[in-house]
Amino acid sequence: MNVQVHNQTKLEAVPADSLLLFYTKSDALAPDLLDLDTELGGELKAMLADGELTGQNGSVAHIRTSGRLQATHLFLVGLGEADKLDAEQVRLAAGSAARSLKGRTVAVAPFTDEYAQATVEGLLLGRYVYSAHKSKPEEDKRFSELLVLSEGDLATVVAAAQIHAEAVNAARDYVNMPANLLDPVIFAEKAREVGFAEGLKVEVLDEKQLKEQGLNLLLSVGVGSDIPPRLVVLKYEGAPESKEVLGMVGKGVTFDTGGYIIKPESGMPTMHTDMAGAACVLFAMQAIARKKLNVNVIGVLCLAENMISGRAFKPGDVAVAFNGKTVEMIDTDCEGRLVLADGVAYAKHLGATRIVDTATLTGAVVAALGYVSASLYGNDDEFVEQVRQAGAAVGEKLWTLPNFEEYQELIESKVADYINYSGRNAGAIAGGVFIAAFADDVPFCHIDMANTSRASSTKGYTINGGTAFSTRTLIQLAQTFAK
Repeated sequence: MNVQVHNQTKLEAVPADSLLLFYTKSDALAPDLLDLDTELGGELKAMLADGELTGQNGSVAHIRTSGRLQATHLFLVGLGEADKLDAEQVRLAAGSAARSLKGRTVAVAPFTDEYAQATVEGLLLGRYVYSAHKSKPEEDKRFSELLVLSEGDLATVVAAAQIHAEAVNAARDYVNMPANLLDPVIFAEKAREVGFAEGLKVEVLDEKQLKEQGLNLLLSVGVGSDIPPRLVVLKYEGAPESKEVLGMVGKGVTFDTGGYIIKPESGMPTMHTDMAGAACVLFAMQAIARKKLNVNVIGVLCLAENMISGRAFKPGDVAVAFNGKTVEMIDTDCEGRLVLADGVAYAKHLGATRIVDTATLTGAVVAALGYVSASLYGNDDEFVEQVRQAGAAVGEKLWTLPNFEEYQELIESKVADYINYSGRNAGAIAGGVFIAAFADDVPFCHIDMANTSRASSTKGYTINGGTAFSTRTLIQLAQTFAK
């Protein structure tokens, strides 16, 4: 994708297949649209009078210019009420418009320069398509060149927008990929390639090394599969003089049958997406490196298949975690918190001074929050709030769950230090409580995005399928701690 800033401000003279403009709800045309209306012989005023320019967010009006403008097509996209306008509203509207645009070259004038980043992000996210496995690929009619029109110096924010969108779209590809094409071993090798390409330090622990180092929770989840588990560590050192290190841990269960607590038929088809957290961490690391942020970050990907076999772990098995704590693994379908527990403990071992994990962890988060907001749980209120604010800054909704002391009882076991499931009581909280136990005294925050990691329909910049939710939050969080 070729994205450039263009200082052409005479909209009627912009050479492009499609010219994209934004407007808010109003009874009159904005000044820039009035100028275009003169070139178009009053067509815009007529459309406004006929109710065709509603200004509703995401509404798209298309005008074939027929030589009256240099651009072949003009698209006017509504942003909603002017007094309610923010970056997320712009991002949503741009995402909706992206699927209507015609031709290879699109020129866009942001509503104001303040919204240039959101505009570009929305357009690049909204044009996403996953159709990698068609035997006869359809012709790709999406735009491939984007000109951002402004007299201002927008090169930095436009470049950042492209980095963010490319990270999310790459993570979406991984989430949408079938499990036979992205098992733990393949994922680890792809992560190695991504990391090396961005200049990251990469270490991949195979099953032998996992056993030697005592990551037995991750091993337990993966032992039932013919494809062994992996743990990937990616290191970015953008502030070598600092001792502060942000740890990002991603759940990467590349297929989850539920193990012997097997999932029902209706729950199985989407279980190739249970590795979304690891994909988000991987491509957040890519973006952080490309932005050259002055911050130290460690990314940990916990990769395994949760399968059934004669070797698979059984309800009630006990294993010793990386940090020496014992876990009664009473529920084989609560495998995500097991792999994350080892991953979080390992991130601490590597020197992380703050740790955030992201995971498709519980069905309980759907009962708690529906499909609108992911949940947060942590052991440090200040850090949890920083994560929440990072999400808010990029339009990813996060809601903080309580961390009352009484919830510690949810992970008490009669036969081991901890138990990985204690019933439906406070299920989304219980998952966070369990993982937080392995962070010890390190500030920790858990993102449960099981309810927001997939979309069942297309709307705004969200496309049916994997959403890569939390990728932009992680990037923004790293930006927060950059010196």
